[in-house]
Amino acid sequence: MIKFLMLSILLAGAAHADERLYGPDGRSIGTASTDSTGNRRFYDDRGRSVGTSSTRGGTTTFYDARGRMIGKATR
Repeated sequence: MIKFLMLSILLAGAAHADERLYGPDGRSIGTASTDSTGNRRFYDDRGRSVGTSSTRGGTTTFYDARGRMIGKATR
């Protein structure tokens, strides 16, 4: 699921304030919301926070629900 979320961020282009995320079967797997600084928080389908991401200088850094860095991606 984390890889799917990372990919969705890279492909999203301009971020929306809130958006629903869908799995490959077309069912909703959760939501993502953007705060005023552009950081994104991801929630599962039950509304529990599963992680965050922040983008600086073309590099997006991903964090798990406890705030530990779990990966980076560069455009």
